Amino acid sequence: MTAPQTHEQALALLTAAVGDGRLTLDEFDTRSAAVVSARSDADLAAATADLHPAPSTPGHPTTVPAAAWLRWASVVALCSAIYVITCVASGSMLYPWPVWVAGPWGMVLLVHSIAAATQGLGTVSCGAAVARAARPWGTAGR
Repeated sequence: MTAPQTHEQALALLTAAVGDGRLTLDEFDTRSAAVVSARSDADLAAATADLHPAPSTPGHPTTVPAAAWLRWASVVALCSAIYVITCVASGSMLYPWPVWVAGPWGMVLLVHSIAAATQGLGTVSCGAAVARAARPWGTAGR
């Protein structure tokens, strides 16, 4: 791994490492203080020498929506069961309130699922998002 050339790059590397769980907050505090007080490239390299890029795992964009759809189905089933029980207990058809649980939440999940399937959303790690946000302005669009 190449050594960071600037303090900002070193801090971004440390931030990504703590976001991925490769550093504890205490280690991050110690190392970031060393980076801020670094006076040479060797000092910067020493603070980040043992940090290697996180192993990249292939993303599964359907994992997050699948779990969300399971939660949605569980809640809708529970609300529907409560609705049926109250209708039977009262002896008449009541206002079908479970549609207000199922409908809006289901529409949000549908939009999220379509976006995840077409754009790969929901697969970015915390460290990757921090590293992407810490890029210099000139390279952010690349």
